[in-house]
Amino acid sequence: MQTDDSEWPLVSVVIPAFNAAATLDETLASVLAQSWPRLEIIVVDDGSRDDTAAVLARHAPRVRAIRRDNGGLAAARNTGLRAATGDFIALLDADDLCAPERLGAQVAVMRRRPDVVLSATEFSLFDESGTLSPRHARQYYSRLGAAAAGPATFFPERLEVDVGPWLPGAAAGGVTMAVQVGDVSLPLALGNFVHPPTVLFRRELLAAAGLFDETIRNCCDWEWLVRAARVGKFAFIDRPLLRYRRSPSQMSGPRHKLQLYSDVLDNLRRFARDDPRLLQEQGRAWRRSVGRASVDLASALVETDRLRALRLLAQAASCGVVSLGWARHLAKAMIPGIVVRRIRARRAEAGSRG
Repeated sequence: MQTDDSEWPLVSVVIPAFNAAATLDETLASVLAQSWPRLEIIVVDDGSRDDTAAVLARHAPRVRAIRRDNGGLAAARNTGLRAATGDFIALLDADDLCAPERLGAQVAVMRRRPDVVLSATEFSLFDESGTLSPRHARQYYSRLGAAAAGPATFFPERLEVDVGPWLPGAAAGGVTMAVQVGDVSLPLALGNFVHPPTVLFRRELLAAAGLFDETIRNCCDWEWLVRAARVGKFAFIDRPLLRYRRSPSQMSGPRHKLQLYSDVLDNLRRFARDDPRLLQEQGRAWRRSVGRASVDLASALVETDRLRALRLLAQAASCGVVSLGWARHLAKAMIPGIVVRRIRARRAEAGSRG
């Protein structure tokens, strides 16, 4: 399958990396092992202070390294996107691993369906102990809730695509995968269910949707995906083609919750402002999404900014979101600070005795 035939479309793989020396080597190995024959691999070193540069040097010239001052995920992604020259562009994080057939399968879908501007895939979860979840989208994205079909729930059209030629050691086709296609612009605006490190899109999508918004610190991926979904149809490959690494330092970790919940609420408001269809067709669902996001943000603020937490809880109630968690946060916000400090002191004292 390996060839330098220029008739194969070039796929650019853009990987932001910040202090990624511990995982980047394995990630790059998984990209270099792709069965798709023409790759451009771009790693943006976003001001790393570890040995990331040394890892990249070992992979030169097959991997192009771009060094920049630290500017965050969106800025690093944009740097890589501006440098990419491929017909298709794939996103990947510096600690995740691609299945060998990932890019070949995604390009096959895009070539089969010219009306599809972006494809994404199912993914698994792993850590140093091994695979933790073989199909992780439903667990990772609360938007999916109890959806029996996972992300495929939001893609109404189904087709089968032959992935056989891209499987390791496969000599012929005949191995098919399920692919869902559809306009997901409205359901996606209520909560993300497209995993960014699994995404591959047509180069011309950037001209239509623009780059990532660098003012959004945590949810820049979701905001960009909604903009992209307004341009054309998405495809979802119901096959785990990415292994997502669990790590306490990820942007979804506890120390990022305040920024995360703030970004979620800001994005929901932005989506309603930018696309009138959202309130016209999904007004009730949008308000409930705003209510849940308000409760989440209140939970992160209740010990440091009680007044704002109370306002957020009132907003949630006005959206029809009143739950046990809402009541618990309300009680915490209304208890005088001196009482909270005394309770903590007594708990600490009891703990020291035990």
